[in-house]
Amino acid sequence: MHIGKIHYPPRDIEAGDFIEYFLISGVASTLIIRTFLSLTSYPQLGGQNFHIAHMLWGGFLMIVALLSLFIFLNKEVKYFASIVGGIGFGAFLDELGKFITSDNNYFYRPTIGIIYVIFVLLFLAARAVEKYFKFTKDEYAVNAIETTKQALIHDLDEKEKRSALSYFHKSDIENPIVKAMLNVLQDSVALPSKKPNIFHQVRLFAKKIYLKFIHSPRFAIFIITFFVIASIINFIKAFYDFSKVQSFSEWGQLIFSLVSGLFVLIGVYFLSYRKSRKRAYEMFKLAILISIFLTQFFRFIEEQLSAITGLLLNLIILSVLQYLIYEEKLLEKEE
Repeated sequence: MHIGKIHYPPRDIEAGDFIEYFLISGVASTLIIRTFLSLTSYPQLGGQNFHIAHMLWGGFLMIVALLSLFIFLNKEVKYFASIVGGIGFGAFLDELGKFITSDNNYFYRPTIGIIYVIFVLLFLAARAVEKYFKFTKDEYAVNAIETTKQALIHDLDEKEKRSALSYFHKSDIENPIVKAMLNVLQDSVALPSKKPNIFHQVRLFAKKIYLKFIHSPRFAIFIITFFVIASIINFIKAFYDFSKVQSFSEWGQLIFSLVSGLFVLIGVYFLSYRKSRKRAYEMFKLAILISIFLTQFFRFIEEQLSAITGLLLNLIILSVLQYLIYEEKLLEKEE
């Protein structure tokens, strides 16, 4: 790929999802490790003469993630690598305090805040690249070929064929290679899928449940009620704490709780008045991400590990929203 004389490798259209999995896994890894060490009184592996730091385990997991990407070509490995690599990165970064203090102080209080800043900056940088650098026709062509490759791995079905065709049509169809690949794909016959493995069986079952729920009028009411209640609680807590706010971390919690609540209300608007589930879920997801990367950052500065319950709840909600958005994208492609 090139802009003028500047060449850069083609990007994966789904890279944003992989980066999110990586960062969320990293945040969860750091906090779970700190919680575990606190509950077990900081055990030491290696006996009296050695100390096997968990930073080394983090490095090992990152190597596993890299090797899996080097060896295998299927997309499932990317999901695996993003999660395992994120866990390893979180374990590696957790020992930051030892390397920024002269006395190797793991318990250096600002460490958890610095770690959160690193995660937030990585997330914002990735999203900025995704938002401000639009995909080129060549990148759409490469992603179409990648989709076709994935389809061949699992046998070509209609959904995968339509996805690949949509990418090809957004690329330069006058390119002889694109034209040839497009003709081959259009002439190909979708084969019956192989018997799905347990992962795909669970996904198919979840999709049936989802389709059943979204056609129920109570589903929208439940989603709206859940997020509105959460938003109201955040607003009430923020206004209640307003008169007592003193420290920098308390101001951070207050401001970003309100920002998160605002995106929840925008999501409710899209769901209620615009009848767009996908846009609503994306707004709810943005509210949760703000809570995870910003509100929780200030909360952990103030409360340290006692704030982990709220983070775990946010991670569960985020995973549900990820699935809902995924299903909505599939429904849009089918339509």
